[in-house]
Formats: sequence, structure tokens, C-alpha cells
Amino acid sequence: MKAQVVSGIGKGGKYVEVYADKIEKVVNLRPYPGTLNLKLSSSAPPLETMEIPAFGKFGAIELAPCTINGERAFIVFPKKGVKREGILEVIAEKNIKALLSLEDGDYVDIQF
Repeated sequence: MKAQVVSGIGKGGKYVEVYADKIEKVVNLRPYPGTLNLKLSSSAPPLETMEIPAFGKFGAIELAPCTINGERAFIVFPKKGVKREGILEVIAEKNIKALLSLEDGDYVDIQF
């Protein structure tokens, strides 16, 4: 499925750092402290997710495995907080935007 790279609101990296240890335990991947924001060209199929329970003042999140142009990644679904309609937040071990030389408006292939 095709997805377009779009700008985020600039808060994803902070939260990725807060959840990093828990994400690493669940999916065996230490996430880069930032997210890649993607706008899907059509609706995503139902996805199988893994949950990281709420802790302290931070809400639960769900992670769904995917690949972005062949790179292993995970879609993050926060249970609370700001959600932008039609936008997926993706985490990976590396900065995918830099690794793949992506800019806002570019298209990527996302596989679920």
C-alpha cells in the first residue's frame, strides 16, 4: 500500500524515548527517538497489535508490525492523547526519513 510522508506535530520523539525500554522488551527493537508520519492512500486492513500497558501518567499504546520500503518498523496507536485522523505514526530502529532520504510529500510502500 502507498503512503505519503507528512509532517508531524513534533512531539513523537519525546514519547518514543519514554516508552523505549518497554517497546524494546515487547518487540526486540530499540526505537529511534522520533516517528515517521504517514498518510495512507486508502484505509488500512485490520491489524494485529501488541499492547504496552499504561504506566505512571502515560497511557497504553499498541504496536502493529509493518515494513516501510522494506525496513522493519511498527505503527504506534496511542490509547490517549492527540490522534490525527488518517495519519499513522511509525517507529523503527533507525531514522527512516533520513535513511531513505525522504521528504514531506514523498511516497513509500508500507506493508502490514
